[in-house]
Amino acid sequence: MKNQPFSLKTFFILALSLCYSTNIFSQSYDREYYSANKDVSIYTSEFQKGKTAISNYILKNNADILSENLSRYDYRVDFSIDQQTILNLDSLLQTLGYVTRSNQTNNNNKLKIKNLQNQIEDYQIQINRIKERSRRDSTAQQRNSTETSINYNEDKIKEANRKLSQINENQSKVFVSINLNDELSVPSGNSKITWAKMPGIAYNYLLVENPKIGMSDKTYAGMNLKYIFTKGKSFFQIGVLKSQKIGDVQEYDSIKTPNTINEFFTIEFGQDFYTKHFGRGNRKFFNLYSGYTIGGMIPNKRNDDNLGFIPVLNLSMGVELIKTKHILLDARGSYFLPLDGINRNTRGILLGTSFNFVF
Repeated sequence: MKNQPFSLKTFFILALSLCYSTNIFSQSYDREYYSANKDVSIYTSEFQKGKTAISNYILKNNADILSENLSRYDYRVDFSIDQQTILNLDSLLQTLGYVTRSNQTNNNNKLKIKNLQNQIEDYQIQINRIKERSRRDSTAQQRNSTETSINYNEDKIKEANRKLSQINENQSKVFVSINLNDELSVPSGNSKITWAKMPGIAYNYLLVENPKIGMSDKTYAGMNLKYIFTKGKSFFQIGVLKSQKIGDVQEYDSIKTPNTINEFFTIEFGQDFYTKHFGRGNRKFFNLYSGYTIGGMIPNKRNDDNLGFIPVLNLSMGVELIKTKHILLDARGSYFLPLDGINRNTRGILLGTSFNFVF
């Protein structure tokens, strides 16, 4: 028990010393003491090549690496570099891939230097005043209080001088932070999923490639309910495609060709992927994408017979006509491909448009 006070005291002394030393060490990397700060985020399809290009640039321009972190899918590096070479860096980064963020903030170091100089002058005035008053100290407690006050102001002067030294050392340098991300063409277990809630409707028009009398008609059209649940974007849809033969013709066909498919009831899961070189889906207008849907359909004949559940695969390309934080309007073309014996006479081009909104 006698050692407990000593142990606690020792612990707090060591902890305070560690915090103080860590603070001093980290100050040399304080972004505000550089002439400017630059933050860049890039997606690249050639990750290793991009990392090598950045490393070679740092080595060639004698940049000082401040921190570096490499994982399987991203590379983060912070370094300082002379202002004269920053334009060359911009030219290099544009060749590595799609730049999603590039921000540069300039720091007003002249004002900081002036404020620090004023602080040093104020602390020195305080020290002189304390020393003047200390001549009247008569007790040990007063002398200890005076010494503590002087030490406090001297420490503040030292801290201000360190900041001045860092500003002077880095006044012609830029603090650069680059985050290089591997462009993944498919979702992976390590990729971050951003969920969304976007219900909506879709209109589809099917042009059958090889319609056959007694089996299928030339055109089908109908509405779908479409629910987008990730910003990726992944979605479910359910709906129906109905034959476009109407009126007396349909009544005549129901007698003469009762086995002709009258409608397709469909249920599907789909995913869309944005192109790497045309905005990555970040534009408000005309975002290109490709994708697929997989699911199934239940074809119904005019005599109300059905052929059971048939797997269906669609490969598509489309464009987001309008995309905001709250709505999404897009159009797509796809190839409708039933995976069954009726494939030849029911496959074809499927054209569609959809509207979704944030719920």
